[in-house]
Amino acid sequence: MYRLSCFGASAATFCFTVACAATPIAVPQNLVTGRLVPRAMPTAPYAHPDDPPRIVRIWFSTLTLRPGIWFDGVIVGSTNLASVEVRTAAFSINSAHVGPGIYRFHMRVLELPPLSRRHYYELSIIGRNTAGVQTVEQAPLRIE
Repeated sequence: MYRLSCFGASAATFCFTVACAATPIAVPQNLVTGRLVPRAMPTAPYAHPDDPPRIVRIWFSTLTLRPGIWFDGVIVGSTNLASVEVRTAAFSINSAHVGPGIYRFHMRVLELPPLSRRHYYELSIIGRNTAGVQTVEQAPLRIE
């Protein structure tokens, strides 16, 4: 019984350590942040359904989340994107398809557990086509 509980605590500590990045990863070149969506967002490039999907531009309102704020995003990708998911170890957002290759989300950040705060996480932006082929961009996300 003692060994099992020690293993459980070790596994939980390992999983928490892996989920939180000690130092943030680099912001991808196609990601911009700001209060408002940039006026010069590109149009979605045409792609055949069986072509690999592409993420062209990402806009997020912030890369630092605090309880009570709104977290917004727009993702522009190739026209063959069938879905876009924005995911961390703490949450997952399925973005709404608003036009060919254009996805949006609008989310209120709820109260977060104290142990998950003041850490950087890897935020994955995953675009998939109808065949399930995916492309992934990763950005640093700070939870306060």
